[in-house]
Amino acid sequence: RTVKCWDLNTNQVIRSYHGHLSGVYSLAMHPKLDVLVSGGRDSCARLWDMRTKREIHVLGGHVDAVGSVLCQPTDPQIITASYDHTIRLWDIVAGRSITTLTNHKRGVRALVSHPTEYTFASAAADNIKKWKFPRGELLMNMQGQNAIINAMAVNQENVLATGGDNGSLHFWDWKTGYNYQ
Repeated sequence: RTVKCWDLNTNQVIRSYHGHLSGVYSLAMHPKLDVLVSGGRDSCARLWDMRTKREIHVLGGHVDAVGSVLCQPTDPQIITASYDHTIRLWDIVAGRSITTLTNHKRGVRALVSHPTEYTFASAAADNIKKWKFPRGELLMNMQGQNAIINAMAVNQENVLATGGDNGSLHFWDWKTGYNYQ
């Protein structure tokens, strides 16, 4: 229920962020602002001021655990993915939901944004979906990894890697959605 910030040189906790009512499942730091976002089993994402440890916003609206959070670096925007099958795009300043994406049929556990494109992907047991910022227009479905996908990463060479709960690791072409390994 707590997020801790560690000094890696001394192995000491230098800040703690308290507020979640249950376990914390995901974290993301904004690449341009001094804010941290955490998502957890209490169905909320929480936005924190990293310096003061103050909670800026509680991003509520999901009805199940928030399994993944993502900070969009070019806009003041946060994306949350939930086990309730939805993805929400949030305005950081207002602390309110901009839109809710309801295209997944299973709980969404992983999010990743492309390092150079203005796109992101979400993953669940039903498939992987690729979206366009800032409104979340659906660009593509990728199918073929018959597992609950818990982790994703993408590089500048357009290779998407996904890891499933059955031990599988798949590699995809980001542009075409082709599962090549």
